[in-house]
Amino acid sequence: MQEIFSPNSIAVIGASNDEKKWGGKIVKNILDGGYNGFLYPVNPKEKVIQGLKSYPSISSIDHRQIDLAIIVIPAPFVGAVVEECGKMGVKGLVVITSGFAETGNKALEEELQSKVDRYDMMMVGPNCLGIANNSIGLNASILQELPKKGNISFIAQSGSLALMIVEWAKENDIGLCKVISTGNKTDIDDVDYLEYLNDDPDTKVIGIYAESIKRGRRFYETAKHIKKPIVVLKVGRSKKGAAAAFSHTSSMAGADEIYSAAFKQAGVIRVDTLDELFDALMVFSSQPLPKGNTVGIISNGGGNGIIATDACEQYGIELPDLTEEMIEDVGKVIPGYGSAANPVDTAARSSIGTYGTIINSFMNNFDAVISLYVQDATADPVPSATETALMAGKKPIIVYMGGGKKREEGVKILKVAGIPIYSSPDRAVRALGFLIRHKRFLDSVKL
Repeated sequence: MQEIFSPNSIAVIGASNDEKKWGGKIVKNILDGGYNGFLYPVNPKEKVIQGLKSYPSISSIDHRQIDLAIIVIPAPFVGAVVEECGKMGVKGLVVITSGFAETGNKALEEELQSKVDRYDMMMVGPNCLGIANNSIGLNASILQELPKKGNISFIAQSGSLALMIVEWAKENDIGLCKVISTGNKTDIDDVDYLEYLNDDPDTKVIGIYAESIKRGRRFYETAKHIKKPIVVLKVGRSKKGAAAAFSHTSSMAGADEIYSAAFKQAGVIRVDTLDELFDALMVFSSQPLPKGNTVGIISNGGGNGIIATDACEQYGIELPDLTEEMIEDVGKVIPGYGSAANPVDTAARSSIGTYGTIINSFMNNFDAVISLYVQDATADPVPSATETALMAGKKPIIVYMGGGKKREEGVKILKVAGIPIYSSPDRAVRALGFLIRHKRFLDSVKL
């Protein structure tokens, strides 16, 4: 897998000067990403491609070893090129080309796999968008410009989902580590990717979009022994959804109940929607795991506190009563018509000292903090955001911040501190629930 994700040399077979073509886009992305290895465009019709010498074939490249070959040519010609790669000692392949089993051409895909096996190569795809390793500035794909470096690695059986995770990360200023568009998973599958990412020091959390899982038993055994959180959006639950998955990547979706049971036993966090997937990845990437399931909630308005309280009950999160000492501390910074309970209602007060005092008290007594804040006509979000940010890293802190344009000042402060911000109180609570579930699993299996 090292030759695929950390190659010293790359050949792009089907490279182009036309950046609108996939072969041209991939060359441009590799160049723009800052990859510092050797890059060799291969196209018999071109002498120079995007400022680089072009070669008529991979066997004509005057380099002692090509680690990774990216193939972007019509399906009928892929087999011959893979054969040539094998003879040249190439170990890693990324086959972008479609037109294999997903279109009914199963025999062509089987022939391709036989060549991969014969020369002891490893292949991503076919029918994929490529791979990216942000840790080394490698974007060997047709994905858009990558976000900043981060610790989330994402495995996607759909190219569009790989594109979506990149855009989500950029919009929310979240970093990504590896992005893998798996395509048909003819050779390398989810198990191989899990094993690789488990050993990857740059990956903290693993996200997966799956339409099928080829080696179910092996996936279960592998996932069960991985301490890193694994978040899976497994689709194809309905009969029509399963049929759509088959037509997309020739995947047999399988019995959904079996997947759910296996995921639960293996400690995999299964989510039902894209919003849940994104919420879980964000909280796992930025927050430590809590020691237990107690939380203190602070809100500058009663309604949001009630919503969060209901959500805590739904997700099995405990809201302990405040001690007398905590009530005394809270009473010093909120008005008399506020509520010194849990959740604490500051009755719209968010001046200097309010959030800092209360959150500090929560930190000393509870396992996590949820901070809820809504911008109104008079309140200033900067003090509450600044005081919340100062507490980052000690225990999980999760924030909902709503309101108008002024809230953006607070959002910027929280983002710099690495604190996740959610679009509603219940989503903030659900995110904490993901952390607690994973911690309980680790405790139960005593890894």
